Amino acid sequence: MPYPKIIIYNEEIELATQPSDVADFLYGMTKDTHAYVTVLDNDGSYHTLDGEPCQALSSAALTQYVKQYLANEGHCCLSKLEQLTPQQAFNLLVID
Repeated sequence: MPYPKIIIYNEEIELATQPSDVADFLYGMTKDTHAYVTVLDNDGSYHTLDGEPCQALSSAALTQYVKQYLANEGHCCLSKLEQLTPQQAFNLLVID
C-alpha cells in the first residue's frame, strides 16, 4: 500500500504518511466502525480499509473536508478554494 493517504471518517479527514498512522487512527474503533472509513490514495483512488473500491467523494465534498482540516490547523484565506481534485488536496495538505 503506497503512502501518503487521506482517511475520511465522521465528516473529517486525517492524514497518514505511514502504516503506523493508520493504526493510530483506528485504535479503539470497533470493526463495525471500520465500515464507515474511506481512504483516498495519492493516485486519486478511493477504497475501504479492506482495499475494496468505493464511491469517490464529489469535488465539493473533498474541498469542504480539506478546508475544514486546514482551518483547524490555523490556516486562513480558504474562501478561494472551491473545487479540488484529489491531487490538489494532497498538494494543499503538503503530503504529496
